[in-house]
Amino acid sequence: MSDRIKLKLSFYGIISAISFIYLILTPNPGISISIFFVIQLVVLFLIVKNNMDVINIKGLLLMIPTFIISLNSFISENYIWTLTNFLAIIFLYSMMFLLLGGNLYLMKLNIMSIFKIIVNIFEPFAKFIIPFRWISERAKNKEQNMIVRRIILGIVISIPCVLFLVMMLSSADMVFQNNFISFNRWISKLFDFLNIYKLVMGIFAGLYLFGHLYSSFTKGDKKIINVINDKDNVANKIKGDVIVFNILLVSILIIYTIFIVIQFKYLFSTGALPNDLNYSEYARRGFFELVFLSILNIALILLTTYLLKDKIYEEKNKWALLTKLMLIYLCVITVILLVSSYYRMSLYDSAYGFTRLRILVYIFLIFEAAGLIATFVYIIKHNFSILSVYAAIGLAFYLTLNLVKIDEIIAKRNIDMYFNGQVETVDMDYLMTLSSDAVPQIMRLIDKDVDVIIRIQALIYLEGVNERYSNMKYDWRSYNLQVEKIKHLLEDNNVKLQRKLQF
Repeated sequence: MSDRIKLKLSFYGIISAISFIYLILTPNPGISISIFFVIQLVVLFLIVKNNMDVINIKGLLLMIPTFIISLNSFISENYIWTLTNFLAIIFLYSMMFLLLGGNLYLMKLNIMSIFKIIVNIFEPFAKFIIPFRWISERAKNKEQNMIVRRIILGIVISIPCVLFLVMMLSSADMVFQNNFISFNRWISKLFDFLNIYKLVMGIFAGLYLFGHLYSSFTKGDKKIINVINDKDNVANKIKGDVIVFNILLVSILIIYTIFIVIQFKYLFSTGALPNDLNYSEYARRGFFELVFLSILNIALILLTTYLLKDKIYEEKNKWALLTKLMLIYLCVITVILLVSSYYRMSLYDSAYGFTRLRILVYIFLIFEAAGLIATFVYIIKHNFSILSVYAAIGLAFYLTLNLVKIDEIIAKRNIDMYFNGQVETVDMDYLMTLSSDAVPQIMRLIDKDVDVIIRIQALIYLEGVNERYSNMKYDWRSYNLQVEKIKHLLEDNNVKLQRKLQF
């Protein structure tokens, strides 16, 4: 590897470490997280743009979803995605550096590709020693080594001299002594445990990102991911029996057909329910089971097409058409299961309102429907990588979760139901567990027309949010659009809030 490349990789590691310490390891990071990833994109682009022979620069496109995920800390104050965002970004970074090094192709994504991405997450740990090895190699140069030794010797001799001189000058001049004491406090603060922790974590992050980029610039058998060989994958040799699968599909479809008839009789046609069941209870008890079954159905379709692809799509034997028709029918049934799941959930939340889980389920059903459409096309044509499509849909689903203010939607829906008379009260115990994204909606509950108990609970919640913001340390790195909106809202209603609390 040339000295120029080594210098660029070292520069990337150093910039990553410094920006990670300053922008990520700060109290209440907000816009700084997005700025960190903008810096990452710019630096990576400058490094790889002139290395087309080694690097596939299109891999940098994965910085787009990474940046979108980082926007969650800028547009919302909901921290429920913090851990999953961290894991998602690590996964996306692993994908990006595999793409940069030409070790992954998104349009040919398969199970082994996903395994590669997971294994590659740990690849950089094996490269932590590389920068120190480079330093030792340079130290073997006798002339440079002599210069380094002379510099170290000069520093060692200077330290006691400087300390002695400072002591003497402090005794001679009180103003100098006061200034030195202030400087000494700054030094003590510099070596505070928190700052040492930030330094260690920053170095770790810099080495980790350096290791990823280093792996993209190197080829050879020393990489962990090169142990994985698609050609040796035993799964590729596994074949299925078309008759066995057809019998399995017929059995499953018969049961599903009976179930669908019952769905149309009781759920969709609002017929009288047996055993004194009410519709909300009927909806709640079967919802998650149906969602789970719909996922299993898609998995069964994929398994069947994978194990029987030679018979269905290549040989096209006499059972192939029957298998295809049954898979298409299973797709149709899965659509009905999704519709039933959606309808059941709508019945239930119309009686009890929204929760985070219910919102997540609604969003999931929408994206599962998109995946089901892709599955239907895959059964008929079978000429594209379905896992690549699923990966794109899954990524779009997760990005949506980061951009949608779930807590505000929950508060708005539940409070609207209260004002519209759909429910007698508001579950304030639940609303008060939500993030500050719900504040603009909860602010509506301090009006005089609201029940006294609900109004008092809302005022206590808002006062707590106001106090928390007052005690928080903020600088430009913590800037958050939602926080600023809420702070202005609380300030504009401060007099009103204080009067209500006194009441």
